Amino acid sequence: MTTNVLSLARVLTVAAAIFPAVCDAQDGFPTRPVRFVVPFPAATPPDFLARIASQKLAESWGVPVIVEVRDGAGGTIGVNQVVRAIPDGYTLLFTNDLSIAIAPVLSKTPYDPRKDLSPIGAVAQGTSVLVMHPSAGVSSIKELIAMAKARPGALTFASAGDASTSRMCVELIKQAAGVDLVQVPYRGAAPAIQAVLAGEVSMYCSPAFQALPHLKSGKLKALGVTGTRPSPVIPEVMPISEQGLPEVIVSTWYAAFAPSGTPPAVLDKIRDALKKVFDDAGVRQKLAGAGLDPIWMDATELAATIRSDLEKWTRLAKATGITTE
Repeated sequence: MTTNVLSLARVLTVAAAIFPAVCDAQDGFPTRPVRFVVPFPAATPPDFLARIASQKLAESWGVPVIVEVRDGAGGTIGVNQVVRAIPDGYTLLFTNDLSIAIAPVLSKTPYDPRKDLSPIGAVAQGTSVLVMHPSAGVSSIKELIAMAKARPGALTFASAGDASTSRMCVELIKQAAGVDLVQVPYRGAAPAIQAVLAGEVSMYCSPAFQALPHLKSGKLKALGVTGTRPSPVIPEVMPISEQGLPEVIVSTWYAAFAPSGTPPAVLDKIRDALKKVFDDAGVRQKLAGAGLDPIWMDATELAATIRSDLEKWTRLAKATGITTE
């Protein structure tokens, strides 16, 4: 009996601590600094987008909006930090599909993105491009497939880690084309692209913005982009899906989230403010210059996209047996 009373007292104490914070969030939000957690390294697209948002929101709200980089474990460390935060709107997440729709499929994450996070909205989309060193003498997906079939297991591909979009892109190509390509995982996108530049690996499925300077200088050759249409930054490169592999469509989205349980009124206020930021013509131009497509997906659309992506990557993982564990 005494134990039950003590347990109830603890619960009430925690509730008493949280309830005022949540109520305060709804009353004139925001009244103190807001924090965007970015679960990837500085200077990556989620960080770039979060810093645009933080500057504009700080001007609009009149309170500091801070960007905190908490990278590691494929983005899961930063995501989990937000999941565990008080759901009052003062701790938010700016991330991409990797930590939300890929990592949970390939490993046991400490969170369920469908239950533990409230979608705010997606603000940008990026495509990837499959690149090789020019010395390989390959200029199309058809030529790559012919080479891979002639030399099974001899061609390698860099990835930015076992649970990365760069890996899943090539895994889709392998499955669709029926070829054997060997993964060489690196600790991030920067060493992965350096590996293909140095000729350590045969290819890499790179974010378009990352590959662009190397394509312009002629140090890398683009074989195809992963979107449904050419990228505006490399419009001369055809989609892979139009080169005989219609299944290979991969678009990376970038979005903001709040912890599950955040009051709807607070979510609406953040969502409206964020949409206004990324509707701005100057901001959209800045995104396009960085190789990103400005978009807006509201909470309902984003939730549906997450479900669809989780189903797609789960099918691929089951069909190929890929995992990070």
